[in-house]
Amino acid sequence: MGSSRRKQLREGFGEAPAPAPSPSEEPPWASEVVQRVQDFFKERDKDQAGFVTRSDMQELQEEDFLCSLEELQLLFDGLDAAGTGRLSVEEFTAGLRQFLSSQKAARDHRRRKTASRRVRLVLPSPLLEEVDSEERRHFAAFVDQLGTANISEEQEIWQLWLKLRQDEPQLLGNLEDFLAKMRHRIQEARSKKEALEVTLNRRVVEHDKEVQQLCEALEQQIQQEKQRLQQESVARSHQQSVELQQALDASEKEVRRLVTAQMELETRCSSLRSTQQATSTENRQLEESNRELEHRLQQLHQQLQQTQGRLQTVRAS
Repeated sequence: MGSSRRKQLREGFGEAPAPAPSPSEEPPWASEVVQRVQDFFKERDKDQAGFVTRSDMQELQEEDFLCSLEELQLLFDGLDAAGTGRLSVEEFTAGLRQFLSSQKAARDHRRRKTASRRVRLVLPSPLLEEVDSEERRHFAAFVDQLGTANISEEQEIWQLWLKLRQDEPQLLGNLEDFLAKMRHRIQEARSKKEALEVTLNRRVVEHDKEVQQLCEALEQQIQQEKQRLQQESVARSHQQSVELQQALDASEKEVRRLVTAQMELETRCSSLRSTQQATSTENRQLEESNRELEHRLQQLHQQLQQTQGRLQTVRAS
């Protein structure tokens, strides 16, 4: 029952908001539950702010509410499309009413789907090949949009696609959105990594080039200055020689300052390389996250198969 409600939450708030249910579609106890929620928030809202936050779902679930904490959080996230982290009491209760009402529609859909499946078992459909061909064209366009090049991965997605199309067609859009979002996030992370690596490499090359040019210019200036001082010291007086020596000392001090600046630049270069290593570590973490997401998808696939098995067992009994 909880799994069914979570499916309704994902499909109901992953698309455009559905119209308000008619009185005939709304369960008789829905109004009582909504009123109970309104009274709960009114009682705890001492400041009269009139807003509900995601953390409030914990307190609501602790009031022996019929939904689990996960379902309440999914409901809140689905309603909070703008990502503000808060909803008005009216927005939340309206979404709750829609979710409770959708349970009746989901049960009706399952009954119609069961009846349709029984008909298919008795009467073979002459349009099966045509439907399969159309689905393959749709799937091929979707996979082409994803840009996957893994044949085994594509076959697994196709098998899951067919099972959802046959048993849970309302979840097919969620599968497309999930795969597309994951592929986009992975590609976006790779693009950022590649751009950062290019930037770091370019900065390292530019830095090395600047340091080399600076060293060559300094060495040339030092040699020229020494030669000039040596030539002038012969013709000038001792005082002039002292002044020239002072100038030479100042030049050497400037050289030391520039050498210090060079060392600072080398330190910055080392920091940039450390940043590059950190980026590589982050990339590995992203790849690990990708593997975890793929593992989660496989778990969801296994859970779906187990649920289908239980449904078949219940129907057989």
